[in-house]
Amino acid sequence: MNAMTPEAIAELRARFDEFDSDDDGRIGFAEFCALLDGLDEDLSKEECELAFQGADGDDDGVIGFDEFATWWVGS
Repeated sequence: MNAMTPEAIAELRARFDEFDSDDDGRIGFAEFCALLDGLDEDLSKEECELAFQGADGDDDGVIGFDEFATWWVGS
């Protein structure tokens, strides 16, 4: 994420906030699946679970902004 411009980080933060529906600063599983749906990804629940696990770098069951940025840039 360090190589991103401040504008790109702001856009990414806006995208993150859009799907953080409960405004807790983290994206849970249901929010993540909604995000993938919003990206027109036609994924099964199992595929969504695998994608979520891949994005949840510290395995705490939620995706923080840094994890989201890493996932977003890497996808």
